[in-house]
Amino acid sequence: MKVEIITVGDEVIFGHIVDTNAAFLANAVYSLGAKVTRIISVGDDVAAISEVLREATSRADLIIVTGGLGSTPDDLTSQAAAQAFGRRFALHKGYLESIREKFQGWDLKFTPSSERQAMLPEGAQPLPNPIGICGFKLEEAGKTLFFLPGVPREVEKITEGVLLPFLRERIRGKEVIRASLLKIFGPTETGVKELLQDLEGDYELAYLPSFPEIHLRLVVRGADEADVEARKKRYEEGIRKKLGIHLFGKDDEVLEGVVGELLKEKGMTISVAESCTGGLVAHRITEIPGSSDYFLGGVVVYSNQAKEELLGVPRHILERFGPVSRQTAEFMARGVRRLNRTTLALATTGIAGPTGGTPETPVGRVFIALAAQDEVKVRKYDFFGDRHQIKLMASEVTLDMVRRYLLTL
Repeated sequence: MKVEIITVGDEVIFGHIVDTNAAFLANAVYSLGAKVTRIISVGDDVAAISEVLREATSRADLIIVTGGLGSTPDDLTSQAAAQAFGRRFALHKGYLESIREKFQGWDLKFTPSSERQAMLPEGAQPLPNPIGICGFKLEEAGKTLFFLPGVPREVEKITEGVLLPFLRERIRGKEVIRASLLKIFGPTETGVKELLQDLEGDYELAYLPSFPEIHLRLVVRGADEADVEARKKRYEEGIRKKLGIHLFGKDDEVLEGVVGELLKEKGMTISVAESCTGGLVAHRITEIPGSSDYFLGGVVVYSNQAKEELLGVPRHILERFGPVSRQTAEFMARGVRRLNRTTLALATTGIAGPTGGTPETPVGRVFIALAAQDEVKVRKYDFFGDRHQIKLMASEVTLDMVRRYLLTL
């Protein structure tokens, strides 16, 4: 099955936002074995949208369109679809009623501009959208077009609820394709390739850098479902053995979630003291539902005064060794562990830049500490990149330090 993805919106072609929808859809489609042949972006212009819709329908079996389905004047995708295929552009009464009901349920005022969202090309079938309003499907000359809103969460929900089941039904009985996403942190991409160079088998392996991690897309194909599943499992195990502790997760798993599961499994709690990461470590930990079972608290101590008053870092330590030092990191970890009475504690202190560095303590210098009982492990790192990259890498290393420590217990 050939698939084309079309993203509509001036905000995309002008570079104001990153098109994450196309990446998500391409990955979802690929995981089921359909082939994405083109990804196209087009601005908010009826003629331009109509043109790309006609061209895509002449080439592909399935066309997925995102964006331009709202109630504002620049939401022109529905109108363009009607024009592209010579269909009447009219009010869909059933769709209008469902929109009214949603507005009422959300306690929102329904206005004449809201009614505009119920204008669809003749023959369009509205799609279930559990967290929004827009979305419809259209059949044209034996081809299928899915029109999705531009909001990423809505795209994900409609894809999971409607698009993927549609694809599974169309692909059923043909080649069996199974895929998994393996997540790694530690070695470089070259290092991963070297570790896996002797791995043999009939599979496809794509390297997907996802800073600061490396993701591997493993794809196995065949005619028999049981055989494909068995081979995929065998190859996954082979990769796991070769990568060892560097492989931390699979598919939807994230590093902070893996750390959380390990903490729960071992009945341990954790707290965090952050300087250069500015609360990013605590944010990532608390993104996981149920993290209150093991995360008891965190503090952002940016100034020397905060480090001294909140965590008990001695003034003479700050004056002698500086806020970015092994000694300060150790006292921060001890202090936040004592403050929250947790099994473990983490601390980060460093210079994220772009200013503030010195020859002795350059930008990117970060100390990370892990306190456990009477022991505190402190490590020094020299990260590179811009401010965002340094903070993200520091948070990743901090979480991975806990993961690796917990795996040794």
